[in-house]
Amino acid sequence: MKRLFQCFIITLLAVLAISYPIQVKAAEDLEIKEWVVDAQVQSNGDLRIVEDITFEFNDKFNGVFREIVTKGTSGVVDIKVEEITGDLATDYMLVNDADKGDSKVYLVKEEKKGILIQIFSPSKNEEKTFRISYMVKNVAVRYNDTGELYYKFLGNENETPIEMFRVNIKLPMADTKNHVKVFAHGPLNGKIKKVNDNFYSLSVKNVPRKTFVEGRILFPKEFISESSRVENIDNYNNILEEEAAFQEKLVRDRERNEAIRKVLKQLVFLTSVILLIICILFILRLKRPPFYLEDGYQSLPLDCTPAMASLITGRHLGSNVIFATILDLCRKDYVKISRKYDDLDYQSKGQDYVISQKRQSDNSLYTHERYLIQWLIHKVGDEKAVSMEGIERYSKKNNTEFMQSYRNWKEKIKEDTEARGYYDKSKTKEGGLIIVVSFFLFILSISVLIMEDLTGLLGLFVSMFAFIYGITLSNRLSDFGYQQYKKFIHFIKYMNKYPIDLTDDDLVDTLDTSLIYGMSLGVKNKMKDSYSSRAKQYETLYSNHSWLLWYFVFTDSSKQNTLNKRFSQSFVSIDSQSSGGGFSAGGGGGAGGGGAGGF
Repeated sequence: MKRLFQCFIITLLAVLAISYPIQVKAAEDLEIKEWVVDAQVQSNGDLRIVEDITFEFNDKFNGVFREIVTKGTSGVVDIKVEEITGDLATDYMLVNDADKGDSKVYLVKEEKKGILIQIFSPSKNEEKTFRISYMVKNVAVRYNDTGELYYKFLGNENETPIEMFRVNIKLPMADTKNHVKVFAHGPLNGKIKKVNDNFYSLSVKNVPRKTFVEGRILFPKEFISESSRVENIDNYNNILEEEAAFQEKLVRDRERNEAIRKVLKQLVFLTSVILLIICILFILRLKRPPFYLEDGYQSLPLDCTPAMASLITGRHLGSNVIFATILDLCRKDYVKISRKYDDLDYQSKGQDYVISQKRQSDNSLYTHERYLIQWLIHKVGDEKAVSMEGIERYSKKNNTEFMQSYRNWKEKIKEDTEARGYYDKSKTKEGGLIIVVSFFLFILSISVLIMEDLTGLLGLFVSMFAFIYGITLSNRLSDFGYQQYKKFIHFIKYMNKYPIDLTDDDLVDTLDTSLIYGMSLGVKNKMKDSYSSRAKQYETLYSNHSWLLWYFVFTDSSKQNTLNKRFSQSFVSIDSQSSGGGFSAGGGGGAGGGGAGGF
């Protein structure tokens, strides 16, 4: 039940971590807090635009840019750039060339799609508002029966997210007879508002990247009597039919999406309930039988090697496990450790250590123990011995091959552990099926969440819980393995609470293998005196019990511990293993476009 509760907490935190970004926008290096466009239609069909763009700089930038697409127009003239600070407007100077770091100047570059305005204003962790004024030539069209402004105020070229985008459109004359029709295309959360008879507002919040916003306004042709962009056709009814088609498509899309949402919601709910019931039934059915745990660490299962103990307790099989295995092989008299130089000056710079094979491996060793000897001494070494320096040099020169050997060693540990009966493989297929179904439910839940239905949270929770449980079931310890697992967990707690106190009287007689297991399981040595403070005494006392000597040398807490440093450097690559109205769909046929960003 304790592990089930831990699984529940991990799943809950994972669900919160995944669902939180759906509701909260992640921080960007550059964001546009507000983009206000004041657009005034001229009687000659031109469009006078003044844009106030407020940038939030969350990193270092040299300035910002504004791209204006001139498709469907006769170009852009009368460009002016200012920086707005409160009620104060600071003019920027148009120049022919500028470098990064320059300030209060701007460039205008002709491009294939239109023009690019580069505004130089070094900024970091601050907000700035720039006012860009310009005239777009020949935008509005005069037909026989109506006038039309069809303009894309923000193009899908825009790469910067916008918190609030607003367009204020002023017509040349007041509409006192309600002849004006206003349409807008873009995000479906956009709104259209009539302010007065010649003033309309389009607004939309949280505009994502690559999203356009355009307005389409029909008004009496007399409003643009001086326009030179004239088309001698009747187009009023055609435009209304086109917009009606947009609206009909929007309704169809909404109905289709709603039908899909209902089906997915029901599917997520039913799958979640069934999957949760299956998991609970497995949990209840596979309840562990009770067993007694002795105090202390005398009952450690010695037929389980330090590496196998690390695997079944979920520890990282890093360099400490490798060294613990080497120590255990020393204890079994298959290998020995020695200094490369026959002296006791362990503090000397460049001190190296050698692992030598004392006798041939045999069937009394597990496969992973024999493989470790074969890997280090026969493959990396000279078939008789290998030095720490040699392992380090080999791992750097042949890193891919070295890491593959390490992965093979881990596989051997897993094979030996499974062969010993520590794992229950009878539920592997059921666990795999639960994993597949939970992944399918996860995808469905994300889709339902995107549709803003909270049923997706239920599915997300159940899918992640089932996924974790499916993995647990596929790698489930047998009752025998679970008992050994509990013994080792009890052993870790005991060793951390009651560390072995080796006094002078029992130093020689204490050859407890719990020290080796403690090393592989991450138990820290808590000796009262460090090896470095009693080096010569330890060398004499442990001369006949080398594995215990090298245990104290390796776990020495002093900065002069060259054995630990050497070994860690040799296996550093292994240890290193361990983010009013509304807009309609459709459209996109208006003139203009473009976006803004930083550089």
